[in-house]
Amino acid sequence: MDVLSDILQTLRLRGTVYFHARFHAPWGMRISDGQIANFHLVTRGVCWVRSADDAPLVQLHSGDMVIFPTGRAHSLLCDEHGTTVPAKELLSSPRAEESLSFGGEGAATTSLICGHFDYDRHCPHPLFEALDAFIHIPRRQISDAASLSTISELAAQLSEQNQPGTHAVVDRLAEALFMQALAAHVASRQDSAGFLSAMQDRQLGSALNLMHGDIAREWTLAELARAASMSRSAFSARFRALTGEPPMLYLARWRMLKARELLLDTTLSLGRISEKVGYRSEFAFSKAFKRLVGCAPGNIRRETVGI
Repeated sequence: MDVLSDILQTLRLRGTVYFHARFHAPWGMRISDGQIANFHLVTRGVCWVRSADDAPLVQLHSGDMVIFPTGRAHSLLCDEHGTTVPAKELLSSPRAEESLSFGGEGAATTSLICGHFDYDRHCPHPLFEALDAFIHIPRRQISDAASLSTISELAAQLSEQNQPGTHAVVDRLAEALFMQALAAHVASRQDSAGFLSAMQDRQLGSALNLMHGDIAREWTLAELARAASMSRSAFSARFRALTGEPPMLYLARWRMLKARELLLDTTLSLGRISEKVGYRSEFAFSKAFKRLVGCAPGNIRRETVGI
């Protein structure tokens, strides 16, 4: 089971590409704090990024990608000594009205694909608490991951076209790009913390794979600890230290997120959903759902159909 993909799909990850544009010197833009995860993919040239007011500049080359998972304010500049203006001001310039070109009157120094990712905020998960506020994925790392390189190149090609349906395809590619980029980032990190570390940990990773791979099974703490080749007490302590909660509570919460997905996306009865997420009775499932989610499962479905 690909735990990372399972989490991102269940949390209803959505990607949106704003533009694929050329930036002419001199240029620099500031992106304000927000609730969405901004991303920028350099498709041509170089530029600089500052991930926080007091952070050093990082040079980006063609093929590099940067992600701001928490929506942290940041700046992009054409050179180390450039000045910035708010992104809205730059993107509303007269040049932008004529074509997807922003900045000054000089030569085009950089081409960028810019957009954002968002997910269902009603579904908190320790994965997002563990992500760095600034993720830089260099071209070398993207090139090493063949699927990631293919997705980024295809997104760049399609985003330059203006054919019917292209924007929707590019948005879906952006979602795939985020998943692959995040996987590449996690694989490259040796100092990950929190849930990222739990996924990378050989012992805890085995237990997580089992939980996500067969959610309907009546897992016991002893079975999961055995899969991790640890005692129950050692397994529980290490799992809690990295994820912030005991393993059986994580499993219960994850079951409720999968149940919420089924309530939103299917017409299955509550009894059938109960079985799919590991509960023998609809009553026990409904009680657990209300305790962990804060409302009855029927409320989720009524909101969806507008009843």
